[in-house]
Amino acid sequence: MKELVKCSQLSRKSEIRKSLIELRAKMTNDSILCKSRSLSKTFLSHFSNDDSIKSIALYSPVNSEVDTKIIHNELIRQGKMVLYPKTLNDRLIFVKFESFDSFVRGVFNVLEPLSNEHVDINEIDLFVVPCVGIGIKGKRLGYGGGFYDRALEFTPKARICSIIYDFQLLREFNGEMHDIEVSKIFTDLRFLRMN
Repeated sequence: MKELVKCSQLSRKSEIRKSLIELRAKMTNDSILCKSRSLSKTFLSHFSNDDSIKSIALYSPVNSEVDTKIIHNELIRQGKMVLYPKTLNDRLIFVKFESFDSFVRGVFNVLEPLSNEHVDINEIDLFVVPCVGIGIKGKRLGYGGGFYDRALEFTPKARICSIIYDFQLLREFNGEMHDIEVSKIFTDLRFLRMN
């Protein structure tokens, strides 16, 4: 019975994932830019006065994800340490940003730092995680590889947030035990704090 339930959940996750990725792919560049600007403004206004956050892990967007350039540039201007994920030996590490000139296309066609010199996860104050969708209770629906779930398994959810388009907020998705949770969700229309 457990296997049947698990199979059903995986099938449902795959369907939701496919549907949301298709919706994102239909977005125009102007729409992505406009929504990304709105999200960036909300995100930055939320964290701009928080001196306890000195290091933030961002991501390089792919497949019409929210563009993080505005956030990146402002964090650098504020003197924050910005890190980017890199897949190394089937695990995710976070490398301090030096220059986009030192980025290359990684395993999943995502821009990643060339360097393997990474910062310990416990020393990073905030993680902005990419996702396909997020359930209304904060469970993250990723791309299915489990990289973030494994990397941040023991990271308190208070240190994990996400920036998504509002249509990626899922009312009918509860996730699974291994799916990481976010504490804050920034969309192009609202800000949500998860309990």
